[in-house]
Amino acid sequence: MLELRSLLLQTLTRLFRRRRELVLENLLLRHQLQIALRSRPRLRLNTRDRLFWLVARRLDRDWKQHLILARPETVVGWQHRGWRLYWRWRSGHHLGRPRLRPEVRELIATMAGEKPLWGTQRIRGELLKLGIIVSARSIRR
Repeated sequence: MLELRSLLLQTLTRLFRRRRELVLENLLLRHQLQIALRSRPRLRLNTRDRLFWLVARRLDRDWKQHLILARPETVVGWQHRGWRLYWRWRSGHHLGRPRLRPEVRELIATMAGEKPLWGTQRIRGELLKLGIIVSARSIRR
């Protein structure tokens, strides 16, 4: 009996909603049904499905209410991951200092082996004389 009352109450509240909200809800639910019918035996969301839900998140403030197949945190995670990928692509370079060339590494190892009393600052000074710029930390490593 409680289920019938709940269903009736939901139906009445939906009668007074705007047409845009109803169309959007219908679209979101149909999309999930389409995913459920094509994914057998395990649910699989492709890139288009994820993009669909990211756009739906922007269009509908009640998007969480209509989401059944995935958790809302998952959709938010997709968006965060997408922004990270976008900005990594946009920046166009890798983070951190570039690695030393193998020749420079060998030269540092040779200098350290031949002159064991030389510290990192002395080796760095000798490399600067040769026009090779290396940090003391790189020499220590």
